Amino acid sequence: MCGDSEVKEERKPAAMPRGRRRRKIWELERSFHCSLIGTCLSLDELRMLCRKLQPVATARLSDYELHRSFVAVAAEDSYAARRLHKFLDRKYRHEIRCLNAVPAEELQAHWRASLASRDPAGVYWALATDAGAPAALVERAYGEIHMLSHLAGAAARVDKDESQRLRRKAEALRKQQLAAQARARARDSQREQLLRRTQERLARARAQLQQHAEGRRRSATTDDLSVISGLRAQVEDYAARLADARLRAETAAADARQWKQMAVKQGDRLLRMEQCLIEARTERDALEHVMEKRVTATEQVGAVARDEASGVNLCGRCILYVGGRDRQCARFRELVECNNGRFLHHDGGLHEGRLRLGSLLPRADAVLCPLDCVSHDASRRVREFCKRHGKKLILLPRASLAAFARGLSELTA
Repeated sequence: MCGDSEVKEERKPAAMPRGRRRRKIWELERSFHCSLIGTCLSLDELRMLCRKLQPVATARLSDYELHRSFVAVAAEDSYAARRLHKFLDRKYRHEIRCLNAVPAEELQAHWRASLASRDPAGVYWALATDAGAPAALVERAYGEIHMLSHLAGAAARVDKDESQRLRRKAEALRKQQLAAQARARARDSQREQLLRRTQERLARARAQLQQHAEGRRRSATTDDLSVISGLRAQVEDYAARLADARLRAETAAADARQWKQMAVKQGDRLLRMEQCLIEARTERDALEHVMEKRVTATEQVGAVARDEASGVNLCGRCILYVGGRDRQCARFRELVECNNGRFLHHDGGLHEGRLRLGSLLPRADAVLCPLDCVSHDASRRVREFCKRHGKKLILLPRASLAAFARGLSELTA
């Protein structure tokens, strides 16, 4: 919200009997205009109205300048202000009708229910322009809408820290991959040297066998016993050497097979590490995409609803998350509800049984299921139900906030 409207003026509009009388936007206190424009209108709607009304200079405006110009328009009774008021009445006509049907003593409970639904914009507009609404309740609604912008900024900082942690993890995985590749190359080099030495030994053994055969042929043509005896001694010596060479060759061959198996295993491990790195980079990019939009939207317009900042609009769909860890569900619920959705959770068979899963599945518009933290029975039942009823099913590689955020992006893509 604008800095010059943080502290509201002391004067308050006098309470009037509730009925069909509603205040126009230019009749409200100026301090309300910033929160109403920022909460009840998106940037796309503001730019559409700007193109139709052209209440400001024709040069392209930044988001903040556009917001500030419409805050100024709302303060005066002009054609642009009347069109702005008419647009908001048409956008939130359902909320206005519902509020008019609520008794005066139940207005506060009605406002609390809209805050709990994480979509209070329509009720805030209807309450601020209702001439019969209690001034204290309108004042309180203004303060709570103001604080929502601070909570959105805090959540964006938490998500930014998580993104930095993922980047550090990806860099560590990359270094591990490089080290593993270097070790594999060194082992391949050792294996090739061992095979080459073995082949050289076999070649020498074959040459010795050939010499032995030639010696036998020469011994057959001579009667010299001493020569025959010497040749026999050489044959025995060569035979012993050959047996030793064969033993070494068999040992070398076994070592070579072992090194080859280790090389294959190492290659498989490298492939798995590369896949993990790719998945980590994909999750990091998805999370950075969401965080970048949240941080940018929070810096430019503090009071815009968090579903506008994330760039994901679930359009009121009900998201069922089957599996995962209970401690993560609060963050998942917050992410779904701030993006205009409803969140349901089943722990995937850890404590909750089949009956509750069967009661939750028909209520869901889409199902997200992490593959690393869910029972086989729950996963099978979810697949069969979604296939039979044609519901959207997104299988997540792991139970993490980044994977869940990427699943929501795929759901709305």
